[in-house]
Amino acid sequence: MVSSLSLFVGRAGRIFAICLLAAASLCVQAAEPVRKPEWATPIATTQNLYQVTPSFYRSAKLSTESLATLHKLGIRTVVSLRAFHTDNEVLDKSGIRMVRIPIYTWDIDDKDVIAALRAIHQAEAEGPVLLHCLHGADRTGLVTAMYRIVYQGWSREQALDELEHGGYGYHAIWKNIPKYLKNVDVERIRQAVQASDESDIQATH
Repeated sequence: MVSSLSLFVGRAGRIFAICLLAAASLCVQAAEPVRKPEWATPIATTQNLYQVTPSFYRSAKLSTESLATLHKLGIRTVVSLRAFHTDNEVLDKSGIRMVRIPIYTWDIDDKDVIAALRAIHQAEAEGPVLLHCLHGADRTGLVTAMYRIVYQGWSREQALDELEHGGYGYHAIWKNIPKYLKNVDVERIRQAVQASDESDIQATH
């Protein structure tokens, strides 16, 4: 009798534990944010690689293993925001052009953003372009957010929402990034980038 009772209690305990685990799993799933369809499309999350538009991609730092993926996507230009490292070794003899716009994560200003947006826009005229920094989350996130605002007409709120919650790994320690987005003179940036593009067109004629 005692052994039967112990067996029953043991089984009941196991069932109870399984129920708790299942409930916890459901809670975790419910807590995960729903990915919005307008956000960048995941390509290779291990590289933090996403497609922003048909001709614009974003990722974390490159490695030699990245080359096969870049060629498969038809990437013609890589724009790097890293301040202390280049992609020379990775892209050497790859046929992919490199543009470097060194940006310090803790000190991003209008000049940096204008230069990065201009580089991306010019590169798109030649084919698909990839933007990256170290993690592909903070500097890349800000420049991508400004691309959304300047070229795609997104609001600051929409762009900031994707930057912080899009799953790219934004590090909240960089409080200057959302602050910049909230206070930047968007029209000034738009005019500066447009003026740069127009001056390039005039120079070719």
